Amino acid sequence: MLHRSTKSALIATALLTLSACATMQDSDKAQYYDAAFNDKNRAPAAFTPQLLTGGEGTTTVLDPLYLRTQADYYFAMGESYSLDGNHSKAIDAFKMTLLYDQDSAMVNIRLATEYFKTAQFTEALTQAEEAIRKDPKNTEGRLLLGGLYLSLKLFPKAIAQYEYVLKIQPNNVEAPVYLGAAYTEIKQYDKAVKFFDALLKNDDYATPHLAWYYIGRVRADQKGENYQKAAIKAYQKAIELKPDFLDAYQAIASYYIQKGQESQALALYKKYQKEQGPNAKVAEILAQMYVENEQYDLAYEQYQILEGSSEDTLNIKLKMALILIERKDFAKAAAKLEDILRDAPESDKIRFYLAAVYEETKEFDKAVAQFKKIPAASQFYGEAMVHTAYIMKNKGRVSEAIEVVEGALKERKDQAQLYAMYASLLDERGDYNKALNMLTDAVEKFPESAQLRFYYGTLYDRTGKKDRVITEMKKVLELDPKHVQAMNYLAFTWAEGNTNLPEAEKMARNALMIEPKDGYIMDTLGWILYKQGRFNEAVKVLEAAFKNQSSVSIIAEHLGDAYYKHQMIEKAKKMYMKAADLESDSKKVEGIRAKITAIEKQQIPTELRMPASTGTDR
Repeated sequence: MLHRSTKSALIATALLTLSACATMQDSDKAQYYDAAFNDKNRAPAAFTPQLLTGGEGTTTVLDPLYLRTQADYYFAMGESYSLDGNHSKAIDAFKMTLLYDQDSAMVNIRLATEYFKTAQFTEALTQAEEAIRKDPKNTEGRLLLGGLYLSLKLFPKAIAQYEYVLKIQPNNVEAPVYLGAAYTEIKQYDKAVKFFDALLKNDDYATPHLAWYYIGRVRADQKGENYQKAAIKAYQKAIELKPDFLDAYQAIASYYIQKGQESQALALYKKYQKEQGPNAKVAEILAQMYVENEQYDLAYEQYQILEGSSEDTLNIKLKMALILIERKDFAKAAAKLEDILRDAPESDKIRFYLAAVYEETKEFDKAVAQFKKIPAASQFYGEAMVHTAYIMKNKGRVSEAIEVVEGALKERKDQAQLYAMYASLLDERGDYNKALNMLTDAVEKFPESAQLRFYYGTLYDRTGKKDRVITEMKKVLELDPKHVQAMNYLAFTWAEGNTNLPEAEKMARNALMIEPKDGYIMDTLGWILYKQGRFNEAVKVLEAAFKNQSSVSIIAEHLGDAYYKHQMIEKAKKMYMKAADLESDSKKVEGIRAKITAIEKQQIPTELRMPASTGTDR
């Protein structure tokens, strides 16, 4: 395709006719026989056109001045309707014009244009061809007819019309453009370039940069690196003539991107923005490229340009807010989201993001208030209620959290995450049987939900059914092979049972590859190494786990166990003391202190407590 599409060319041609008017020469007369007016229901005399009568036996004719006045009136109405976009009425008006000015080629041209705008191509062709029949040398009509043929891919016919225009008007600057387009479509590239070259030599052609751009597009359509280089050279010529010609920059950038040279494309757009900008279109392109490269600060600068010029201001502001969230600049992100919400209070997505930011900044009351405003019909409702319940749970208001989720489930039974949260809360309250019964139904309702299946498996752990734990975790991994929690849980369960230790180690290491900074997974791997008697390795891994999760009692206790087995008695004692200080469960604290007492007596109990991967700390 060339710079201006066929349709644009037709519309441009149509615009040329807007200043035209329908007129008649004095010699133009529409003759009627007397009988044509001899009806029984005539209009009032004031509206009756004056008749001119010849001698006896001659015909009667309408007054030419009346005909001309009526033609001009309907033509003006047609133009007015066309400008208003009422093309059907414009067509009717131009048809009426033809009744009073049957010989006007211009009226046929206007009719053809209006028919084209309404996709009535057959009628458009008929009118354009009629215009040429009436006035063979009418270049506007020829260009319009050629454009219609071009849009219908009747290339030989289109070429014939454009060549006729050049025959009668050698310096015409439109016909060569369309001829170049037509020859490009039929892949006669050299002929196409010949016409664009001719434009460069035409003193009447005011935009030579476009001719170079068209040459570039023709060459870019050809296969072979030589042609691509010729295209780039042509685009560069266009830029030399018009330094702010963005289309040429985009064409070169597109070539770089196709070659996998995104950095060069980026540099080109940066150059344009620096020398010719700020430009909203370039800002949009640069912002997208920066986001893809995770250069969020630079993307933000481009969005600032777009914020004041884009029609889609709310979407731009949202992207800016998301970048601020990514940068952890939560105060500015909240302000930006609040600004958007003032303009679009009905936006559940914006409200959800704002609530999430408040949650991140520990403004929990504000977060809950926003989450609760999200209606049940929203796609964000389920997640909003989960966040609300989670906030309440962390504030020790477990009963309120359960009420929130139970209420949400009455509204939306199609949200799997609500069932998962409900199970978690019942687990927190120790109501394992109720949670199990609820999840038994939920996993049947949502058989593809890996997370629900995971919670289902953990509840069997709470009730001591280790075989079911293993079965359910395997099902989770069938649904989602990279479900890190399930990998970790299954690996630890095997370790606890002293079974499949090599496979457990492999699974824990795979989980750690997905989440390399997860202290809980490190703890599981360290514990597996401990169970295999590889105490030296266990110490290293468990030290890393404690470094990442220094507030988790069970990880500290595991490290103490490893230190003790590695004959690092004092370190073991200190770590047990930390574990006891971090633990809130009195029975578990009692077990840890028993280990401290045993060290002091040089005898440690062999019973091991529940490890981190199955504790409630996670």
